[in-house]
Amino acid sequence: MKRISKGFFLAFLISVIFSACQENIYMDWKMANEKYYSDLIQAHKNDTDFFITSSGLSYKLIHKGWESTWGPNSTDFVKVNYTGRLINNTIFDSQKAGVLYLPNTIAGWREVLPKYKTGTKLTLYVPSSLAYDTTTSKMPTIPPYSVLIFDLELLDKP
Repeated sequence: MKRISKGFFLAFLISVIFSACQENIYMDWKMANEKYYSDLIQAHKNDTDFFITSSGLSYKLIHKGWESTWGPNSTDFVKVNYTGRLINNTIFDSQKAGVLYLPNTIAGWREVLPKYKTGTKLTLYVPSSLAYDTTTSKMPTIPPYSVLIFDLELLDKP
């Protein structure tokens, strides 16, 4: 019985230490991302084409789509051109005419895309809380705490 208890305790202790080390690995990255986002907001405070939502999402409207065209709702498929990158300009994903199911995208996309119509071009600055937060994403190139930057164009209905 003592061996099981010691083994369990040792495994528990190792997992706690490993978790703490994983957290510390990303602390510099987290701080760099927080500073980047804070500086971004400050730099665009007088830009009338730069928006900050109540959730903390920010984006720059490059071109507003055409009002008489289609715009997605929160449960639609969307067709988009996009390039996603990190604050150090590392590209982690890119698609041309990619079709995505909006409910399966990150919260930042779900929040902003239903506001716009076909032809809209945006640069989204998605804080980690509206993306993958503290977890490692399905894409190994996106570390925890990452601000995600997307150059995005909303295409016609898929």
